[in-house]
Amino acid sequence: MSDSRTIGWFGPQHSQWEWMLGHFRDVVRLTECNVDEWFGSRLKLRSQAIGESQATGEMNPLPVLLIAIESRFDPSLEMIKRLEQNAAPNDLQQCSVPWAVVLGDDWVGHRRTHPLPESLQTFYWYELYDRLLPWLIGLSHPANGVASADPSGNTHKRRVSPRVQRIIDTSVSIGSRLESEATGLNPIRMAMLVSETATTRQLWCNALNTQGIQGLATTPDNVDLWTTPDLIVIDLESEPLELQQSRVAMGLECPRLSLVRRLSNLFPDATLLVADAFPKWETWLILREAGADILVAKPFQLTGVFDTLRNCR
Repeated sequence: MSDSRTIGWFGPQHSQWEWMLGHFRDVVRLTECNVDEWFGSRLKLRSQAIGESQATGEMNPLPVLLIAIESRFDPSLEMIKRLEQNAAPNDLQQCSVPWAVVLGDDWVGHRRTHPLPESLQTFYWYELYDRLLPWLIGLSHPANGVASADPSGNTHKRRVSPRVQRIIDTSVSIGSRLESEATGLNPIRMAMLVSETATTRQLWCNALNTQGIQGLATTPDNVDLWTTPDLIVIDLESEPLELQQSRVAMGLECPRLSLVRRLSNLFPDATLLVADAFPKWETWLILREAGADILVAKPFQLTGVFDTLRNCR
């Protein structure tokens, strides 16, 4: 999966960050010495592109600045504050360059202990497939008529925070795109859902049906099926893989990893998606080595997963 827009990347480039960057075709790796210059030059190009689009009716993909921060004490926070004062992250009506902050594991739970301004567009690194990529897709396909929060509160709607409003608007935007593309070519025709609980299997089947995808639900002990799925979803209710890693270190059997390996061997051409709670990078490394292709962290944005599968291929 990849996205064709230019990504300006400021931040670390190892481990999960290197993995994320592999999803983009055009990446400019920035430093403290040139990030402001790059951002300023993109502003000028953005302004020119708007003028050209008015004449031709076409618009090239927006350049986007992504700032990755691992630590809650990262000095990059000062640059983020400066950008927040000088440019709006999501204002597509002005000649602005969209930008967002990507958070490492150290930021989990930060809204309770070290909250960032809610005006910032933020993603955790493990939200790549269900939130970050759909956000990038939406920058090229803004939804028409999506209402935004009124900061004055002078409407009949309940007031919500900027972060919650962005979640609402993004969900509406994704739904609009998926609906408009419903008659188009879908890379997924058959999906196999593996879960211990009927509720989870029903959730996925209902969601797949809305996308015109045939869903076949089964349990972890019954995966030898005569079928050729395009997508396999493993969404288990058992303990997260992170808690099972100690078993792997001791050479004991890990049921979840064994299931991933088995399905990867049985259906080598299928895209294998694993849902896990609060995954660590080490967790995802193990899953990838076992044959997983996509990681989504619970709770995930289901429509975002479909948006990524349909548009980034």
